[in-house]
Amino acid sequence: MSDSTFPVIKLYGVYGYPVGHSLSPLFQNEAFRIANLNAVYLPFSVEPERLREAVEAVRALQMGGINITIPHKQTVIPYLDQIKGDALLTGSVNTIVNRNGELIGYSTDGDGFLLSLRKEAGFEPADKEVIILGAGGASRAISFALARSKVRSLHLVNRNPERATLLRRDLLERLGFEVKVYDYSDPELKRLAAAADLVINTTPVGIFPEVDATPPFPLEYCAAGRLVCDIIYRPQETKWLKRASELGLRTLGGLGMLIYQGILSFSLWTGITPSEEPLRAVLNKALVVSTGQDGD
Repeated sequence: MSDSTFPVIKLYGVYGYPVGHSLSPLFQNEAFRIANLNAVYLPFSVEPERLREAVEAVRALQMGGINITIPHKQTVIPYLDQIKGDALLTGSVNTIVNRNGELIGYSTDGDGFLLSLRKEAGFEPADKEVIILGAGGASRAISFALARSKVRSLHLVNRNPERATLLRRDLLERLGFEVKVYDYSDPELKRLAAAADLVINTTPVGIFPEVDATPPFPLEYCAAGRLVCDIIYRPQETKWLKRASELGLRTLGGLGMLIYQGILSFSLWTGITPSEEPLRAVLNKALVVSTGQDGD
């Protein structure tokens, strides 16, 4: 009987809870195919109490890397060997690179969002009034990216005042950037909405399959033509964005952010920057097929 040698497939994936909605496996596997790399990317549903074990599995299985999504972007940090770049600044990780057993955390969310904002919406954030809904990992990455882009003012709206206050403190301590914090019941939100150039939903409210849910923010007070963003990409047009469009506001969904942050993650793992257009095409097709219109 002759010996057979099987090629070693490099394993990558995404850790989240839940993670079944993620299009990252489709995206990254297509990128590996185009780059002709012997690798596979899988979704892993990781309960919060099992996160440490899951991170250790990256070493044990000699995985190339992992994406991190809700709710692990901050809680994963103590289990890593080091964090670099935006992750070091923001305290949020969405990409882990395995360098010979050393696990290094990065964040590509902020830069991915800015690329989408500028390339798809033609929006330059410098000197603009911005409102962000939510104070989780994605909000942290986007808040720091916008602060470094020299927005004029940044307002955080969140159900949990402690989490938002912590983000406020970190922005002040690390960038010297002052922000204000509000909850959804604050009557001041109407005035802020009227003055805002950009409103961003970073919460999971409205994500598939809970597509009828909307953040309780007074969009009707925003001035016509202002930009409303939702980092949710499944559905591509959330009910919140549809309402914004009906009010005469410009809208931007989350698919672009998914694509650009995914390209940046792929580059960190492989040193290769994949072409955007074929990856966008495969995601658009999947979103249309999956629910008739809709989609980390």
